Amino acid sequence: MYVVTLPSLVAGACLLCTSPAQAQQSPVQPHFDLADFHAPLRIDNPYSAMKPRTRAVLHELEDGECKVNDVVVTDQAKHDFGGPYAGLAARAVRDRVWADAACDGTRGLLLEDTTDWYGQDDRGNVWYFGEATVEYAYDAHGHRIDADRSGSWIAGQDGAKAGIVMHAKPMPGMYYRQEYLKGEAEDAARVQRIGLTVTTALGRFRDCVETRETTALSPGDVEYKFYCGNVGLVRVVSPSADGGAETVTLAVQ
Repeated sequence: MYVVTLPSLVAGACLLCTSPAQAQQSPVQPHFDLADFHAPLRIDNPYSAMKPRTRAVLHELEDGECKVNDVVVTDQAKHDFGGPYAGLAARAVRDRVWADAACDGTRGLLLEDTTDWYGQDDRGNVWYFGEATVEYAYDAHGHRIDADRSGSWIAGQDGAKAGIVMHAKPMPGMYYRQEYLKGEAEDAARVQRIGLTVTTALGRFRDCVETRETTALSPGDVEYKFYCGNVGLVRVVSPSADGGAETVTLAVQ
């Protein structure tokens, strides 16, 4: 059992901030070139490192409901991409979400089961090459009644394009696509601030980056994510009129 303590955020200096007037109005589609990927499975960007067999456990609280999110970097890779991505190898990351009815860390019904594919280019940018995802629905008795696979996509299929989830050198104002398949996967991120100090239940971290993530498929939704050097993702805040949601990383193994 664990006790959830929602973190506080202490903002450090905002280095090289971009004013709203200077900010890009549309996300950039990153240019992919297979020649830039000599060792794509070695993902060691300090803000989003993915060493095989690394595991992170996160806790989400939204409108009084809790979930446990378990993310495992596997030692497996996907090699069967097509189109301009043919010949690429991408690291498989398993991401599962369980209901936590008592908000005490107990894993109940499996709500989501996703395998994501990532790779790092020679400059140190971490790319996102797709996902196979399924979201489960249950009846009042806990019996599974539906499995929704919408949102799944693979770079190179049906016009889908890879995006970047973390730049090697994130700078405020960068605005870029993280994924693209029209009508299915249209997430984008903007770097808000760098050089932050963030305090969570895991501890106090310096050299953190804040991103603002949105999707054209649901314009009102927004997530603020905080990544810290040599740790990775430590906090996600999703504000809304009804209180929104907050996700914190409780353990990295």
